[in-house]
Amino acid sequence: MRILGLAGSHRKDGNSYLILKEVLEGLEAETKIIQLAEANVKWCDACGLCKCTMKCVIEDDVESIFNKMKEADSLIISTPRYLPIPSKLMALIERIASLYHFCSEIDPHFRFPLEEKPFGLIVVSAGGGRQALEALKELAFQVIHCWHMKLVTIDSYPCLGVLAKGENVGEVLEDKEAIDQTKKLVEELMI
Repeated sequence: MRILGLAGSHRKDGNSYLILKEVLEGLEAETKIIQLAEANVKWCDACGLCKCTMKCVIEDDVESIFNKMKEADSLIISTPRYLPIPSKLMALIERIASLYHFCSEIDPHFRFPLEEKPFGLIVVSAGGGRQALEALKELAFQVIHCWHMKLVTIDSYPCLGVLAKGENVGEVLEDKEAIDQTKKLVEELMI
């Protein structure tokens, strides 16, 4: 079992990364965490040159990240609540979605490599509440719609994923309920 964690924060080693690290360490699975803060991710310019190759011509880290996503059995995305989703994460979603879009224009039966791959979500925010829930819903929609992946849910509120609290770096590790929920989510991803 290979689980890929994707920390969508612009801040290296921030709360989005720390909660992933906390729950993925020590698992009886092969795990890796990619921090988008360390990645070079540029916006799609809709050139369409990926139509025949499913390879983007923009030179950055997206191809490497996409390859790791394809190799993984499941994906868990942890991100802070920005307005509502960090721009670098949205750029990654868009770039990978473009590969699907342009390839499916040529072949309507094209099967995207991420299709039906299970994924889980964590949104970290200072106060939680409605804004964090909105970010969680938006992120779930974008990944399902753009990457055609299968959302793995949990039985506790808000069911779509985990809402974790943490403003200053490290505070998320004090949110024991979120850590327990994330561990349950990871267990579901391993089934």
